[in-house]
Amino acid sequence: MPVAAVPNGDLSAGLAGWAAVGPGLSLVAGPIIQASDNTTVLTPPLEIPPTAQAITVVMGVPGANSVVQVSARPVDGGVGIPLAVITPDRAVRAWSVGVGAARGRTVRLAIDPVSSLGRRLYVRSVGPVREVLPGWQVSTGLPEVRRAWGRRAIVAQDARLVMRTPDVGVPAGTRFLGLAVRGTGVVRAAAGGRAARVSASRARWTALRVPVPRRGSARMSVTAIPAPGERLALSGVATPVRVVRLRGVSVSGAGVVRAQAGPAAAGARVEVRIGSRVVGRATVRPGGAVVVRTRGAGPARLVLRDDAAVIGTSVPVVLPG
Repeated sequence: MPVAAVPNGDLSAGLAGWAAVGPGLSLVAGPIIQASDNTTVLTPPLEIPPTAQAITVVMGVPGANSVVQVSARPVDGGVGIPLAVITPDRAVRAWSVGVGAARGRTVRLAIDPVSSLGRRLYVRSVGPVREVLPGWQVSTGLPEVRRAWGRRAIVAQDARLVMRTPDVGVPAGTRFLGLAVRGTGVVRAAAGGRAARVSASRARWTALRVPVPRRGSARMSVTAIPAPGERLALSGVATPVRVVRLRGVSVSGAGVVRAQAGPAAAGARVEVRIGSRVVGRATVRPGGAVVVRTRGAGPARLVLRDDAAVIGTSVPVVLPG
């Protein structure tokens, strides 16, 4: 969600407000800024609003092994604020840069091709300033909201991401606030004075749950630390998690197992197992009903599987044979 534009960030007024540190800066048709010989490009001054989380920078560097540092230089002469280190594509394209560390300041972005000696840096535009996660506080890093491993997720890439959710209601029966993580790296979360930590796996989604008070509201603080060059995805951040019990369990003569898990478990997976063998599968229906058609006979267990919002359980059943 855009929260602020950059004055002349699209170069519609030529180089008005832009500046350079280094040997040369030129404007060519497009409009586009073309800087060479390791020139640092300075944007027009812009105010980073208190809710800002990211800014878009459209740029490219022809050639390989180029690195561009992006920092915020306060116009009042304060110390520069590092924002991102980017290895850009040869083609000009959009990059998102986190600006949480510069919120509330008036700055100029410094786009510095530190290892591009002899190559040209192309800058097409800067802005707008965006709020990627409305209502969240992002103090370090850049959250990217996109699909990862089949889920809509917040993705941290290369750099540490530190953020805090808005207040989350804690419905009756909630024991934890949870999230699922996948990728390479470590995630720490805290809520209601308690904390938890998990190492992510590329092979599967892993649940991370933090105990919270039984009623009221809470905010979840999350620190995601991806391994160098890797990505770390977080899905369902601050999901209320309940412990679900299976009640009213019965088995028909045709081997149909029925139970009630409650509406909070709607969509959760259930299985009937004889030992390690699964002899029936289903999902909890919208009203909380469980109906599983089975094959096999003898002592078995009806198992409600864990998911993002449910801590499962199991009960013994006997299948007719």
